[in-house]
Amino acid sequence: MNKIVILAVGCFLLVSCSGDDTVTNDETVVADADLTGNRGQVLSVIQVQGYTYIEVRNSGRSIWLASNPVEVSEGDVIGWGQSAVMRNFKSQALDRTFDEVVFVSAIYAGTDGAPPPPSPQVAVNRNAGTVLSAENAAGYTYVEVQTDAGDSVWLAAPLTSLVQGDQIVWQGASLMRGFTSKTLARTFPEILFVSAVHVKK
Repeated sequence: MNKIVILAVGCFLLVSCSGDDTVTNDETVVADADLTGNRGQVLSVIQVQGYTYIEVRNSGRSIWLASNPVEVSEGDVIGWGQSAVMRNFKSQALDRTFDEVVFVSAIYAGTDGAPPPPSPQVAVNRNAGTVLSAENAAGYTYVEVQTDAGDSVWLAAPLTSLVQGDQIVWQGASLMRGFTSKTLARTFPEILFVSAVHVKK
């Protein structure tokens, strides 16, 4: 009887210690308090032609990011730059609709997850201009704009009624390079995904 009791206690202690080791040795867990703003921990990664979709834990929830191709792994702590939220986004490559996806201009992988400085090549703060052309496709509006700064840019925005000559402003811009719209059968060398476009009154 004593041998049985001793054996049972020994097994219990062995299992308990084993479980404790699993928890204490898991150094990949990062506190939610450290994953706020433009910083998150990678939960999953999907690579498709021309894009990387990254599911991250951020502020105690799970969100999806879309970026230019980047190599990250599950458990990495990452940061991101300029961003634009797109709702009900349909990925043709994945045949999947995301309730919400955040398009980001750049991904920074590192222990501190600090986002990179804004790209000097496209000033996303030049957020006003005149519509040169606009076309609706697959729930989005693609807009060619002559900015007030004098350069020409393309925007991808939630479905918006726009006509040539409209004076517009936009917000939440995120630069994507080499973006292909299968609906339009066109690749844009550079395009700004924006969360909203408003016509000036």
